[in-house]
Amino acid sequence: MSKLEKLPEKNFKFILKRMYDDIDRFGRNGDLISHANQKIIKDIFDDIGISIDQDDLGFILALYKLNPNFATEKIKIPELHTYEVITKRYANVSIREYWKNEVNSYFEDEDDVNDFISWFGDDWWEGEMIDREDYDEETTDTDIDKINKLT
Repeated sequence: MSKLEKLPEKNFKFILKRMYDDIDRFGRNGDLISHANQKIIKDIFDDIGISIDQDDLGFILALYKLNPNFATEKIKIPELHTYEVITKRYANVSIREYWKNEVNSYFEDEDDVNDFISWFGDDWWEGEMIDREDYDEETTDTDIDKINKLT
């Protein structure tokens, strides 16, 4: 919840005037939600001595969108909604598996059996997996898959 919701209408009109002037002059009108406009809004609030967080930024951007005629109409206050956001995550996951297998060998020494299997054995998957652990992963990309409005 934004701490800015309770500001008086005259404060909203002042902030919106500055936003419309500065975004028209310095920002990107086509993309309201942008880093350029975020900086413009942060600078406006720095000038009036108010520190804003992400909730406040969302509130102010919604206020801006709701009030294109702020100078001549009553200010409309955005309502807080709850959304369920489903995100797809793409990742490379490294796993370590342990397989148990019975191997017949003429060798007496376990090191010789190890070397022989390493060179000539290729049927490890016919055994029984006895353990598996993820030991490293890296997110390569994320995409928002679906957004559902809950309230």
